[in-house]
Amino acid sequence: MNTRGGILVAAGLAAAVLDSPAQTPGAGRQPKTTSSVDVGPLLPLTCVQAWSASGRRYQQMLMIVTKLARVSLANRHLTLPNTREAGLEAGRGIADDCKADPDALLFAIVDKHVRRVARAGP
Repeated sequence: MNTRGGILVAAGLAAAVLDSPAQTPGAGRQPKTTSSVDVGPLLPLTCVQAWSASGRRYQQMLMIVTKLARVSLANRHLTLPNTREAGLEAGRGIADDCKADPDALLFAIVDKHVRRVARAGP
């Protein structure tokens, strides 16, 4: 993933994840985007493969990262603090790790940074 793509993912993660009602796992239902049908093909992708699969388009890459973040939040019963800074912090970490190791599994990186900035759900 190029630098521009990484920066854009960092900038957009906050808005996409924090503004979504699906981030709260305590709602009694699993968010639609966490079904294996939706995310299964995304799980084995490296950062560079995900960027390629997105057509090298910011909105598509943001959708991939957001889906993976929602899976991590739901599976770990976590929520992101309701601040833009929390999402930006996670996004920056994801972008930095993908830049440092483009062949790393994107889901592992997303999960790492979600856990770093999230807190236990309600």
